[in-house]
Amino acid sequence: MAIGLRRGAAAELQPGLHPSLLIATTVGATVSWVNAATRTNGAGVIKHLASIVLVLYDSALVELCSVVYGSIMYAAANEVKKAVKTFDVMERFKVEVDQTVFYSLLRALCRSKNIEDAEELLLSRRKFFPLTAEGFNIILDGWCNIFTDVAEVKRVWREMANCCITPDGTSYALMVCCFSKVGNLFDTLRVYDEMKKRGWTPGIGVYNQLIYVLTRENCMKDARNVLSKIVDEGLQPDVETYNSIIVPLCESCKLEEAREVMEDMTMKGIVPTILTYHAFLKQEGIDETLQLLKKMKEDGCGPNSDTFLMLIDKFIQLNESGNALRVWTEMRRYDIRPGYAHYMAVVQGLIKHGCIPRALEYYDEMKANGFASDPILDKEFKTFLLANRDHWRGAGKYNLIPQRIKHSTRRTRIP
Repeated sequence: MAIGLRRGAAAELQPGLHPSLLIATTVGATVSWVNAATRTNGAGVIKHLASIVLVLYDSALVELCSVVYGSIMYAAANEVKKAVKTFDVMERFKVEVDQTVFYSLLRALCRSKNIEDAEELLLSRRKFFPLTAEGFNIILDGWCNIFTDVAEVKRVWREMANCCITPDGTSYALMVCCFSKVGNLFDTLRVYDEMKKRGWTPGIGVYNQLIYVLTRENCMKDARNVLSKIVDEGLQPDVETYNSIIVPLCESCKLEEAREVMEDMTMKGIVPTILTYHAFLKQEGIDETLQLLKKMKEDGCGPNSDTFLMLIDKFIQLNESGNALRVWTEMRRYDIRPGYAHYMAVVQGLIKHGCIPRALEYYDEMKANGFASDPILDKEFKTFLLANRDHWRGAGKYNLIPQRIKHSTRRTRIP
């Protein structure tokens, strides 16, 4: 992203605009991109920001933009103290910075899992940035979607009341989402009812969460009623709506019901996502898994690297290392290059199941492909090799000759 302004160009576009407001407006506009980058890539935002070229000839604007970017970069990189300190420097410009900039910093802190620091900053700067529902929603979103901590969500909700901040539609939607995620049907319905009483109209996201928790708690009839209600209110059920039914059904091993829902979804022209297939893959056996992988490929819906990592972990946990290796073979057929996580999952799984020689083969392959070695595994394999150095079947092989076979070759003296 490149931002180029010749001297006074912005002022020409907005004649009569005060210089301080010009700075704040420009910063607010450019920071929206930074906010989007941190939302998609978290701490990796620094890589994105490195590509930004500021060709700004107004020195004050250059300096302030650098401060804002620096603050958000530090937040994304998990450098809380530096982020806050850098943000404080803006006071010396004596300009009233738009709240968008402040909220961008709060979001960056939350995405880097520094939610408590974000909340402290929100409350401590109320003199400069008055408390609003939007500000608290940033903190709620952190506790709902980054950590899903119900206790903290309830505490922040009480803090809003203590600060005389009235929750808005987004606040209620976040609360419904949090309670739904943990399967708290009672509180989900309570907040949903309160939301409607306060005059807020639930969106498709709220209904999706409601359907999920109802299905999860085995209230399928009520879940289908909500699905009908969505249509009656003029909303269009989307793939997330159907996933909200399919995922909990698969988690409860009700695969036939889940397949019926998926068939109904496809008949209505809604294309399954990779999340839809993953829900089934987590429960299916090896034969059904291979068929689903083929189906995913045909539908242009994966499989991807995460799909195979999930399957390897699943079969290792089921003590089916043979099937895990079959998945490994399939991964190569789908042109997915194994990463460090794939190698470690296979190696550690084989060790867990006592297949140390085979694990060593994959470990050597991992290092040959340029991945870093693991000190703990290095030590474990070294101990194993030293203990079995005299029992190899052949040069370069990790197949052992049992000790008893060696002794059985001795001639027995006949008296």
